[in-house]
Amino acid sequence: MPNTDLVTLLLLAVLILSMLRGAYLGTRRTAAGLGSMFGRLLLRVLGILAALLLAGWASPYARDWADRLILARPAGELPQWKTAGYALLGFVSDFSLLRLALLFLLIYPVCLTALTLLGRWRSPSEEERPKKKKSKRRAGNAFLDRLGGAVLGLAAGAWRGALLLALLFLLTSVWPGSPLSRYAESSPAYRYAQQHVFEPAVGEWISGKLPVLKGAAAAELDGMIRQKYNVIDREIPADIEQAAAKIAGSGNDAERAKKLYRWVGTRIRYDYGKVDAYETKGIWHEQTPRETYDTRLGVCIDYARLYAVMARSVGLQVRVVTGLGGDGQGGYGPHAWNEVYSREEKRWIELDSTWASGGDWFDRKDFAKTHIRQSVW
Repeated sequence: MPNTDLVTLLLLAVLILSMLRGAYLGTRRTAAGLGSMFGRLLLRVLGILAALLLAGWASPYARDWADRLILARPAGELPQWKTAGYALLGFVSDFSLLRLALLFLLIYPVCLTALTLLGRWRSPSEEERPKKKKSKRRAGNAFLDRLGGAVLGLAAGAWRGALLLALLFLLTSVWPGSPLSRYAESSPAYRYAQQHVFEPAVGEWISGKLPVLKGAAAAELDGMIRQKYNVIDREIPADIEQAAAKIAGSGNDAERAKKLYRWVGTRIRYDYGKVDAYETKGIWHEQTPRETYDTRLGVCIDYARLYAVMARSVGLQVRVVTGLGGDGQGGYGPHAWNEVYSREEKRWIELDSTWASGGDWFDRKDFAKTHIRQSVW
């Protein structure tokens, strides 16, 4: 017996179950259910379109509202929940796709509810409709009623199967090369629908617009990650600020930056347990510079964020750089480090406090040989 893929089995199950349900309900009830199904679909489509239009219209006003709240932010250290709220406001202000998505999620239920209530107001309810006298059906009529219901149920099943295939087409277009994409394309039923229905209808739009949307979404995600850390690390605790001022002391920018580099590089220990928990269990502990300072433990991003907070507190211009770092065996892995600006020399100085215990990684000439920059914030 030849192997049948699960996509085809699922489609057959949908067809058979819909047909059996139609036969059970009969022609009239199945027809009413089919009409109700198309009515609900129409309401959802209209609700989506209305919500998208309203979200696009409201987007500039939402951005202005978020900007006003951010400008009115009180000075000083805030509770964690308020800091998170201002971080969300920053996202709403700076990232248009995220702002549109949030507005859509808020507006769509309202639009759907309004359209549903309008539809009920326009059409009489079951209680208001004149009741028809029930008539006894003969056996022959009952058989035809079941048969008609089964045929209508088969049509409803075909519609549900088409929606399932359309969903698969959308997912495989968004994530090409994924396990789901490879599995779906191994199904003859899906390949036929893809080649003869979906690609002729929307293939040109998918190939032209989707990469642009995905690229814009990826760029916004990268920006949100950077802004998240900028907001979280904006508040500098008083004790860390005092410690940084004492450590940096006096001197030019490069001298003060190097003193902070030595302190972070020698006082913070690498947290191998955190790395092991992520690699073996998939658990990632997000920690603030406050936690890194208190526990004296962290990984590269924690070293870099703590250094950035301490350097900013003494008036230095500093950046966090993420990318790839050499592993000493000819390969590379994810890594983070810093750059600090020297006003006297008018240049950015690269430094890696995570590697300070293994050598001097402050302003090394061969720094670029072991560090590949990917993102700066």
